[in-house]
Amino acid sequence: MSLNMFCFLPTHGDGHYLGTEDGSRPVDHGYLQQIAQAADRLGYTGVLIPTGRSCEDAWLVAASMIPVTQRLKFLVALRPSVTSPTVAARQAATLDRLSNGRALFNLVTGSDPQELAGDGVFLDHSEHYEASAEFT
Repeated sequence: MSLNMFCFLPTHGDGHYLGTEDGSRPVDHGYLQQIAQAADRLGYTGVLIPTGRSCEDAWLVAASMIPVTQRLKFLVALRPSVTSPTVAARQAATLDRLSNGRALFNLVTGSDPQELAGDGVFLDHSEHYEASAEFT
């Protein structure tokens, strides 16, 4: 049995405590590259690239890490209610092709209602799952 280990790429900034400003370090592309390269060199399977209003765009960050890594996979978080299944499928196919099969996806069904409203998403709990079902 093999073990798959993933690292977290802090596209919203890095700090002592995830999700807080305590000891935070601002987002810097060079720093994200350092983390991705270290994870690649240390044998991690991949990096999780988060989605959210305070995060850099997960698709663009993943694409920018392709040329600076060798084997590292990119676990791109995506919200099904924010984009259509056909657009996401094209983005996924392109990222997978450009990375030579290193693209993975994390379907994020729910989130903070205020954050989703900021993206124009006003679905109730069950509707989030219905939107997610279109992606599978």
